[in-house]
Parts: sequence; C-alpha cells; structure tokens
Amino acid sequence: MGGDNLYIFAPSTTGWIDPWGLSCRPEYLGRTPGKSSRTGRKLIENMRGEGRIRGKSDSMEFKSSTDKQWYPVREADMANKYDAVTYWNDRGGFFGAKSKEVMKWMLDPKSYDLEHYSYNRSAGAKLNQFYRSPDNIVGPHESFQY
Repeated sequence: MGGDNLYIFAPSTTGWIDPWGLSCRPEYLGRTPGKSSRTGRKLIENMRGEGRIRGKSDSMEFKSSTDKQWYPVREADMANKYDAVTYWNDRGGFFGAKSKEVMKWMLDPKSYDLEHYSYNRSAGAKLNQFYRSPDNIVGPHESFQY
C-alpha cells in the first residue's frame, strides 16, 4: 500500500493545467469543422471539381495531397492548409480568441484540405510550436500601460 501521491502538487485534481499551450486550439480558434458540416461539404464539392474526390456515400474516396494515394473519406481529417498554430501566432492572435476574423478563417473551406489522419495528426507534432497566449501577442489590440 502507499506510494507517492501524484496529486500533492496540483492545485486542482479535476482540472488540467496546460503550461505549454498544447490544448488551446478550442479556446482560441474553436473546433475544426467536421466533414459533414457546411464547410466540409463545400470542401468536398471543391475537391470533387478538382478531380480529388471520387465515389459517393460510404465508397467516397479522396486523393491525398501528401502521397497522391486514394483513401476512404472516413479516414480523412479536415487538415488546415496553413497550420492553425502558425496562423494563430502570426495573425489570428492579433484579433483575439474566436473573433470574427478568426472564425471566418476557421469556417472557410479554402482553409482546409482532406488529408489521411496518419499524416495530419503527426504533422502538428513536428512543428515544434505552441499557441501563444493572447496576452503575449503584441499587435493592434495591445493597450499600453505607461
């Protein structure tokens, strides 16, 4: 019996503190639209027009822009063409969390591509970037305290 109490230094045992900014996307940008959302349906329509979608319903496939192979759409993620962390740190953060400008970017089908989950989910980890806090972004919203 006994052992170390891993909760001893945590101020809250039911909440998780994210000191490295790893889980800020929903708070700052909102959730990624799903494939069946208006944004997702428009993306699929656009990709079909480009010849990168074939089939219908359960047999629908997309052509990966990474390896040029065909995959079932059910194995696809809505992948940002311009990485979300980079967008937030370079542009979106100046407007503020879930601002009109940020939500416009998040809901624009041109911001996305369908990508196989194995490529999309590993790409973000390779960036070595973290979401900057809106308090640490200097820009038009900055109010100086002299």
